[in-house]
Amino acid sequence: MSGFRRNVLGQISRPPADSHTGLWLDKFLKDKEDNAKRNLVNEAADFKVSPLYVNFYNRWKRALEARGAVCKPARVLGRLAINLGAEGVLETAIALHHTYGVPYIPGSALKGLASHYAMNHLNPVEWGKKKPAFQIVFGDTSSAGYINFYDALYIPGSGYKGKALWPDVITVHHPDYYQSGKTPPADWDSPTPIPFLTATGNFLIALEGVGEWVEAAFEILKLALKEEGIGAKTSSGYGRMIFMKEGGESITVPPSVAVSFALQRKEVLQATPPPGRVRGTVVDVRENGRYGKINPSRGGAAIRVHTKQLRHAGQPLVDGQVVEYRIGSYQGNPQAEDVEILLQPDG
Repeated sequence: MSGFRRNVLGQISRPPADSHTGLWLDKFLKDKEDNAKRNLVNEAADFKVSPLYVNFYNRWKRALEARGAVCKPARVLGRLAINLGAEGVLETAIALHHTYGVPYIPGSALKGLASHYAMNHLNPVEWGKKKPAFQIVFGDTSSAGYINFYDALYIPGSGYKGKALWPDVITVHHPDYYQSGKTPPADWDSPTPIPFLTATGNFLIALEGVGEWVEAAFEILKLALKEEGIGAKTSSGYGRMIFMKEGGESITVPPSVAVSFALQRKEVLQATPPPGRVRGTVVDVRENGRYGKINPSRGGAAIRVHTKQLRHAGQPLVDGQVVEYRIGSYQGNPQAEDVEILLQPDG
């Protein structure tokens, strides 16, 4: 049945760039080779926001403001992995709007983050779980509280380089140990890169309720988003967010916060690649991304690379990309072949 389905899907060409990302992720895992999941993630990351969503977002914002809700945009500092462990056809998932396929932050996640921060970091005399202030804002088992936390929608066009989604990778260093628990982890284990999607850009956070309590909830969210982050992998720097100043000007980002790419880059480059392959960083890119050089992660002379040698045709080379490749030759000189992009730089 699986083979028959993939034969049928193989006849379907890629849909328009503004199609539903979530539908493509759930239904069109059609490649048979080992990198099928990576191909699917890369394709989904290239989808653009539909004009229909732009109209919906504008209507949504006007409706919230008409109800008296307070709306404030917040920016993701790097990447956001929300609902990473949800059910799906891949090993990983992401929260996408069911109708328009764009990333969003569930209101329940925002409320949970704020309540957790209030209980653990604010004065327990005022914000303890059974104290009046906590129950007014967050409620208890008998009441939902007096503040409504709405889903935070992606603000159209605010993503990094205009894209709402970006491909990323988790590297499992000891798969046998994690799966069975019987094989002890060792330095010679072959790591398994797992592709997944992350979100970038700005999100509209909206709260509704009594004025002074709404402002109190925003202050708690401001601290929680900046110090703890929301979603998965927050210990690695994901999910950090800051609220925007009036007029759209962003608050200065502390250099220590935006570290997610640096941590991933170090992790991927230090991992042992499969036999016969090498990992490195793309440098000295020229001619609009047509060719450049790769600095091997384990040292040695830089090696020539051309965009024709990329596994995914049509992708440009970019300074800072982390890649994996085989060593071939071109006109008697070493050249990288069968090049796979593992990580894209944040900037």
